[in-house]
Amino acid sequence: MKRRKEEKGFVLVFVIAVISALSIMTGAMYFYYDTDLKSVSRNSVMQQVSLAAETGLQEGQKWITDQLNSNSFTLVDIQNSLHVDNSDNKCLNRHGFTNTNEDVYYAKRIQASLGSDDPKFENMSYEVYVQRHADYVRSLYFSGEGPSNKNKQNTNYKIRSFAMVEPFYDFPDKRFTIEWWMKNTNELSNTDTQIWEWGRRRDLVFKIKNDKWNPRMNQTNLVNDGQTIGVPIKNEWVHIAMVWDGGTVGSSDTNNVRVYQNGILQGTYSIDVVPRKTSKWKNPPEQLLGRDTTFIFGEGMDGYSGKGMKGKRKMSSIPFVGHIAEMRLWNISRTQQDIADNMNKRITGSEPGLVSYYKFNEGTGNTANDYSTTRKAERLNNATIYGIGNVGTLWKTELEKYPVTSTTDDPPTLTVPPAEDVVFYKILSCGNGPQGQIVPLELIVSAPVQKGDVGDGKIALSPEDLNDLSGQEGTPLITPLSTYIAQEGVDDDIKIQLKDNSNTNFFVFKRSMEQCNNTSTFTTFNASSTYSEGDCAEFEDKLYYLENDSGKAANEDFEEDDWSEVL
Repeated sequence: MKRRKEEKGFVLVFVIAVISALSIMTGAMYFYYDTDLKSVSRNSVMQQVSLAAETGLQEGQKWITDQLNSNSFTLVDIQNSLHVDNSDNKCLNRHGFTNTNEDVYYAKRIQASLGSDDPKFENMSYEVYVQRHADYVRSLYFSGEGPSNKNKQNTNYKIRSFAMVEPFYDFPDKRFTIEWWMKNTNELSNTDTQIWEWGRRRDLVFKIKNDKWNPRMNQTNLVNDGQTIGVPIKNEWVHIAMVWDGGTVGSSDTNNVRVYQNGILQGTYSIDVVPRKTSKWKNPPEQLLGRDTTFIFGEGMDGYSGKGMKGKRKMSSIPFVGHIAEMRLWNISRTQQDIADNMNKRITGSEPGLVSYYKFNEGTGNTANDYSTTRKAERLNNATIYGIGNVGTLWKTELEKYPVTSTTDDPPTLTVPPAEDVVFYKILSCGNGPQGQIVPLELIVSAPVQKGDVGDGKIALSPEDLNDLSGQEGTPLITPLSTYIAQEGVDDDIKIQLKDNSNTNFFVFKRSMEQCNNTSTFTTFNASSTYSEGDCAEFEDKLYYLENDSGKAANEDFEEDDWSEVL
C-alpha cells in the first residue's frame, strides 16, 4: 500500500460504543513521532510496524471488553499485579520506563505475530501492556477560612468553612467505629486543626495538633502531648478509623480503643468513660452523652451560646484545611479485617450496625446526604455545608492516577477513597519489525460502571446484555459509532464532548480508518460507482482499501485482488 503524502505523525482516536449495560469509550490516544517514519511508502517495513502497533492497541481494547463478557465480572478490580523487573523491556523503555532500578507493573501482557495470519506481515509482531491508569475521586474541600487560632468563638456560621448535622440522631455513644478518608492540605506546621467533633465540648474529638493525630474522648486525650498516633502525612489521601469497644460499668476498661491508618493498627489505648456534667447535662457511666446533639466536620465546637445545651453551637475557630470523603459511622466495633477489606470500596448503606454514611460526592449544593438506607427519612443525618460560594468550601473532583513503578518487590497501590463510576485503563503497544524497529503507541480507555454498586467490583450482566455486547470471537459485530468521548483530567464533573459520527457503521476492533482517503465518507461498495486508489469501501461486512493504481471504473464488480482488507 502506498502512502499518498508525507506526514510527521498522526493522532488517532478510537471510539467504541458498547450498546447495552457498559461501554468502553476512548479517553485519549497518544501517537509517538518516530524519525524512522519519515517519507515512507505505504508498503514499507516501518508502515507495517506502525500498523502492527495499531493492531496491538485494538487487541488491548478487545481484552478489556472481553472482561465484560460474563454474567459477573471484576473489571473495576483489575490491578497492576504483574511486573517486568528493572524496566528490562524494550517496548516499555520506548514508553518512557527507563529507570533500571524500578519494576514496571501492569495488569495484562499480550504478544502475537502478525505473520502467522498474513504473509505480508512476516516477521512483524506486537507487544501490549494493559495498566490500571486512574480513577475519579470526589470529595468536599474545607478552605480553613474564617476566624482561626481560637479567635471569635461565636455562632457566625456564614464566615466559616465547615459542615454540620444538628441534631445528629442516634449517635453511637456506647461503642462505635468511625472511619473516613481525608487529605490534609494545611501547609503550616505546629498548628491545631479540628477534623470533626460531636457532643458537648470535648465529648468526642479528632484533631491534628502539631502535625500529630490527637483524638479525645470524654474530655481525655488518648495520648499525651508529644506522643504519636500514626503518621499524619500531608497532601495525600489517608484513611483513618477510630474504634471503641465500649466499657463495663464498675470496672477498669483496658485496651478498648484502637486507631487504624490505611487499615493498619497504629495504637491501642485504654479509656473509662465516666459521668461528667457539662452544659447542664450529665452523661451516664460508659456512655458518651445519652441524647441527640451536634456533629460537625471541618471545625471544632466551643460550647453553646445559651444556657445548657439549648443555645446555638459556638465554633472553636480551629478550622481544618483539606478534603474529607467517604465517612461511615457504626454502632459496632469493627475488626481490622473489616476496615481494611472495605475502605477502598463503596458500601450499600444497609450494612448491619451502620448508623450514617456520607460519600461527600454530591458535587453541588449545600447538603451532604446521609446514604444509610435502613433509617427512616425523618431521622437521616444529612449535613448542612457552610462556606460554599463565599469562603472557599468546594466540591472537588480529581483524577487520581495509579502508580505503575516500584523500587521494591511489592506492587504499588493507589491509596484513595472509593472512586466514581469511571475507571481508566492505559494500553501501551509496540509494533516490532524484523530489524528491531519499534513503533510505540498509547491509548487510554475508560470503562463506565453503569450497573451494580459503584466500586464493589461485582457488576451483574444479564444474558440479554451479553447478546448486545461487541467484541466476541469471530466476525466483529457492527455497532454505531459513539457520539461521545470521555474527557480525562477535567475538574468538577466528568465532561462529555460531542464527536463526529458521519461514518455510522464502525467495525469494532478493526484498524483505524486513517489510511482511507475517504475516511469519514466511505460507504458500502457500489459496483456502479468509481473509486480511486486509496479509497475504502465496505463489502460483505468487511472494510477494504483499494490498492489498484488505476482505481475502479464504474460498472465493474468487486475484485478482491484489487482491494486489501483493513485489519
